[in-house]
Amino acid sequence: MPMSNGGKMCLAVTSINCTMEIGAFPADEDPCYLVEKAEYAQRLPAIIFTRQGAIRALKQIVMSGLIKVEEYKHDFLWPYKAEVVFAIRGKKDVPLPMLATSQVSKQRYGDNLPQSSNPFARPSADDMEKFGIIGIRRPDIILVKDEALRWPGRNATYFDGSVHPDNLKMLIEVKFPGDELSKEQERDYMLIATEKRFGVMRVDDSRTEEQKQYDEAWRELYQPDSQHYKNPIPLAPLPPDSPPDNDTLPTPPAEGVPGTIPQPLTNNLPLVSTAPWSFLPSYEDWVILGQEVAGLTEQGLDYVRNSTRERLAQFGAWFSETGKWVCKEIIDPITHQASYAFSWVSEQTGKIVTWTESEIKARWQTVQQGSDITLEDLKNISWMQILKKVGEEMLEVVVIIAEVAVVILVTLAVAAALIELGEILIAAAAVSAAALAAILAILASVIFATAS
Repeated sequence: MPMSNGGKMCLAVTSINCTMEIGAFPADEDPCYLVEKAEYAQRLPAIIFTRQGAIRALKQIVMSGLIKVEEYKHDFLWPYKAEVVFAIRGKKDVPLPMLATSQVSKQRYGDNLPQSSNPFARPSADDMEKFGIIGIRRPDIILVKDEALRWPGRNATYFDGSVHPDNLKMLIEVKFPGDELSKEQERDYMLIATEKRFGVMRVDDSRTEEQKQYDEAWRELYQPDSQHYKNPIPLAPLPPDSPPDNDTLPTPPAEGVPGTIPQPLTNNLPLVSTAPWSFLPSYEDWVILGQEVAGLTEQGLDYVRNSTRERLAQFGAWFSETGKWVCKEIIDPITHQASYAFSWVSEQTGKIVTWTESEIKARWQTVQQGSDITLEDLKNISWMQILKKVGEEMLEVVVIIAEVAVVILVTLAVAAALIELGEILIAAAAVSAAALAAILAILASVIFATAS
């Protein structure tokens, strides 16, 4: 339906009211695409409490994650692009979207690269100076003109000298209840998109009391069958006859008013072209429950579904058994120089797995080749948890970097390597600053080797 600042965006949605607070939604686009995802996100818990603090941006993370899944499914030839990072320049220079840098992306997409998968992507120090970069912004949604072009920006020359056409149709910032647009955001978003192509979509909860009671009744029914979320127990190997995740779900209460999204939400994702999908993405249960959640480096696999644990178990026993990561300092008796050994010790069997320097480097190479995550990002990850499984080989992961929670889409292998490296960094930091510096030097040498 046509958009106006005072009207609903999608009449098919009953539990929320979405309006364009700034700008007009394009008349030739279907507003229900965004509104259905916003409705889904609005019905999830407002805050997830973690041992590192509260994730208050969960609704935006969920909405962005739904769009990113569809981008991935369509090989990034998709009109909506979530959380594109832009390098802001002077008032007269067009901001530049950060493009993918991984070897996998460059080999697959050539000169039609998608945006960077790293929510904290930054230009190199040289490019920052050469192009006069004064800041970084990550707007919620970019709507492009031609989905056959992965470039999500305006007409500009990129850092590498490549020239790109104007492919930005509209920048849409989504504001859930309690969120406000800052003056700085408004200024930079207009630089990115121009004033005519900048919009703010306001989401308001308009559920009836009956709909709210329905959601709460389902949530209360679900939680008693998930005691380990309230009182975490030691992670044990999954028995061979473990039932599928869906078989453990309780029977939901009677449906609410007509139009209510049926619970569980994990089985009713608002995705486009459902039939051709070869996989159905599924959220991990912690997202729905809203309980205190551990990070993956704190035995957080207690908080993910059995099917996800089984997929990760191929990368090592530490994904299916409880254990402890250990960093041991070794002093050479002749040179008196210190070196460090990293091991994992199983609590069930006492088995010790020692990591060699080459194995640590190999894990970091896996991350570098398959993602845009930098060593600086790795150092600053304070919390990490799986958001949802996307098919058999991909995961969406929530990470907190510099107190900002974001979602990234990575392969199982990259996710496993990130988890392992996170454990090793924590073990090293627990021993000494010298131990942490030693492991970071090992990882930094991989960057040098790759660059050369």
